[in-house]
Amino acid sequence: MSAAIQALAMARLQVVDGTPEDKARVAAWDRLFAMLNVLDSKTSALLRFNAIVVAALAYLVVVSGADPFAQSKPVIKTIGFAVGHISLLLSVVSCGCAFPVINLARGFFDEAPGLDDGVIARLGALVGQRTRLYAWAWRLAVAGGLGFALLVALATIH
Repeated sequence: MSAAIQALAMARLQVVDGTPEDKARVAAWDRLFAMLNVLDSKTSALLRFNAIVVAALAYLVVVSGADPFAQSKPVIKTIGFAVGHISLLLSVVSCGCAFPVINLARGFFDEAPGLDDGVIARLGALVGQRTRLYAWAWRLAVAGGLGFALLVALATIH
């Protein structure tokens, strides 16, 4: 079924043909999609942050030939190495949790146009799943960013 047919069926439910229950389903649909839009926007910003942190950490930890801890004690070198690699891993895993959040939502309607409780339930489950993924992506990004800040502080102090 095309998106135009789906949109027209929902508009008819809301404006002309719909019962109060149908109108409530359309309102629920709109609210759930608004939540997906917010998650998409937040995830986009989070991925930009992760891109900066991953690029900086990859340069410092993997690519760069300069050792920021060359003049430091061996314990500081070991801590810096561990913090850098762990932070890089956390930031990359954060991206892995974030990418499914911005995935295109498909498959809510069956062959026939209309909006029933099953469609709303599937969309609600998707919102819940993506909210959990975003929460994990955010936590991991914060941990990776803090690790990067710690790495910079270690390199600056020592």
